[in-house]
Amino acid sequence: MKKTLNFISASLLIMLFLSSCSEKDLLHIATIPADGDFLVTPSATAVELKKAGAGTHTAIAFIWDTIVYGVSTPTTFTLQMDSVNGDFSAPIEDIIPTNTFQIAFTDSVMNYRALKLNLKPFVAGQIKVRLKANMAYGNLPAYTTVVPITVTPYDDGLMYKMPAALYLQGDAVASNGGYPIPEAQKLVQIDNHRFALLVSLTGGKTFHFNESEASGSDPVYKAATSSEPLAGGNFIPSGSQTDPPNGGSAISAPAATGIYKVIIDFKTGTYSVTKAPGLIATPSSLYMIGDATALGWAAPNATQKFTKTDDYTFTITIPLTGGKKYDFITTATTWSDPAYKGATSAEPPMGGNFIESGANTIPAWGGSDIIAPAASGTYIITVNFKSGTYVLTQ
Repeated sequence: MKKTLNFISASLLIMLFLSSCSEKDLLHIATIPADGDFLVTPSATAVELKKAGAGTHTAIAFIWDTIVYGVSTPTTFTLQMDSVNGDFSAPIEDIIPTNTFQIAFTDSVMNYRALKLNLKPFVAGQIKVRLKANMAYGNLPAYTTVVPITVTPYDDGLMYKMPAALYLQGDAVASNGGYPIPEAQKLVQIDNHRFALLVSLTGGKTFHFNESEASGSDPVYKAATSSEPLAGGNFIPSGSQTDPPNGGSAISAPAATGIYKVIIDFKTGTYSVTKAPGLIATPSSLYMIGDATALGWAAPNATQKFTKTDDYTFTITIPLTGGKKYDFITTATTWSDPAYKGATSAEPPMGGNFIESGANTIPAWGGSDIIAPAASGTYIITVNFKSGTYVLTQ
């Protein structure tokens, strides 16, 4: 009986000793991993982020080993990102849930981080990533080797980067795939995300968008699929470095040969091909007229005369009365033949399409008066006769 009591007493003393061991005592047993024992591995070292599907597509993921300190104790992991010249003093951090040894980022999440770390849209740049581990209360922090990642972010306002210039090329246009591409096939940049052109297309043939008049560009811009509607659809960049490489299909022109307005929008990643009454000759001068202007429907004067900025473009800065109407005419009279009106009665207030309207146009005296924006104010109006478009800015 005495031996039994002694055994129980000894056991109690051991248990009391163990229970008195603090976390500080355990830290003497745990060891910080040696170089090479604690690593973070990215799924890629270079990523080009895409706006299409940005919220669901995984751009990059990181994984790491589950054993860090060599003891059975909870470990907290934190992924840290910093600019290429940063020192991780103020990184972007993601604390990883317990018992999780990987993390993935969608294109949209990585794009936000890349821009926040001062990378430029559509330009490949570097950030750096490391993984931090620590025991409870931040004890024994350990870090992986820093991993550089090359990231090409997108402009959150654009689906694709706007090229400096754009031409139509293919057997549906006059060049028939030859070079140099004529000036008549060069699209007009009408705002910060769209190009447009009035052009003759041969029915049943194909075309694509090219960045250079002298040779084929890399990339070109093609229909996203071979089944895009003839009136327009989605486009993608297609070249040696795109994903997929050299993807997409040539764009099919409508069945009937004729004059069409082609618009490509880099904000939405779409293009449209719309039948137009014809090409529009550029007048020598242009004026505003209408009750949206100070002189109403009376003959305009020099204050309502546009400035011609190139062979196809006129611009004016002018006060407009909100919700009223206006048109464009070619002389300082109450009207001209032809005049220029909105192509439809539903053109957007900040810019749209216009057509010739006169005795010999088809239809004769067609089109609709253009409606000024609802808010009265001073607007810059740019009218381009090569694309048949007008745009208002403030």
